[in-house]
Amino acid sequence: MSNNPSTPLATHSGEIRLSWPHGDAHWQHLGGMLGPVTFLADGHAPFQPMQIAPWAEEPGADALPGILRRLRGEWPCVPFGRTDPVDGLPRGWTSRSPGDDWGHGHASHHDWTPAQTDDPLTARQTIALPADQPIERLSRTLRADPAAPTLHLDLAIQARTDCVLPVSLHPTLRLDLGRVALDLPHAGPALSYPVAAEPSSRLLPDARFDRLSDAPAADGRRIDLSRMPQPVDSEELLQLMAITGPVRAHYLDAGWTVELDWDRALLPDLMVWVSHRGRPQPPWNSRHWAIGLEPVHGVFDLGRVATPPAEHPLAGRTGLAFSAGQTRHLASRISAWPMTLAERARWA
Repeated sequence: MSNNPSTPLATHSGEIRLSWPHGDAHWQHLGGMLGPVTFLADGHAPFQPMQIAPWAEEPGADALPGILRRLRGEWPCVPFGRTDPVDGLPRGWTSRSPGDDWGHGHASHHDWTPAQTDDPLTARQTIALPADQPIERLSRTLRADPAAPTLHLDLAIQARTDCVLPVSLHPTLRLDLGRVALDLPHAGPALSYPVAAEPSSRLLPDARFDRLSDAPAADGRRIDLSRMPQPVDSEELLQLMAITGPVRAHYLDAGWTVELDWDRALLPDLMVWVSHRGRPQPPWNSRHWAIGLEPVHGVFDLGRVATPPAEHPLAGRTGLAFSAGQTRHLASRISAWPMTLAERARWA
């Protein structure tokens, strides 16, 4: 692979490819999804931490909903959340209409359009949303750091009408590279999903606890979700409140650390999606093995279809407020570096 920067607007198979001395990133038009991203460092094997759905190139994938068709890596969700109704919510929760059927937002299901830039280390994509949407346009800029294995991202959200919407970024990392230790610092509580996320879920629903490493299971046991892989396959959803710093995934066997950082004043929490081969239905087929570390201002992924009771810790997480004509910017960063021997020993 060449270490010389290449123009980011040379598209291939519906994507932008951005190469720089410390890595190589593929940014597809569909959903504005980023991945694969390969990080490079002298003396170390290349490292690609982004999950790529195993069905992405299989026959029949084109018939899937847009968000699933080539599911991968990282992308913005505006508005964030599911749109299908949720059965069995605890007492005090109320249902609401999502306003449309685009789970995780219209932009997650449709092609973005590349925009010209003057910098070979910078790429940009935009998407105009339908006239009935409260958000008029999303624009995202991706910039490679010429001196480091780091990608900087800026999401511009332009509002059409006054609104309050749950918003999230959706980094999803692979779990097929051996042991992973998660470092997710938070000052607030950890909260499990109010219902079983899937039939395979092990977490006690609607629970509040202190540490990811000591999560309550529905069978009365405790689960350490800070270490992957897990001894049992399952699907889990939980939210960590008040993230206090960058979050990291230490790939102990691969010998790399991935760091995610973002504007926590706008997205204060982290939704954690453990997709540990726990969905047997197509196209998942018990083979999707990834962890979503999703910065969020919202109530899990439920903010579009349900409202928690006033006493729930997430009752105030209604989303970001926009005024008509306003553009808000959300900055984030994805970095990676080889682990030292001391770091491996610390997290092993």
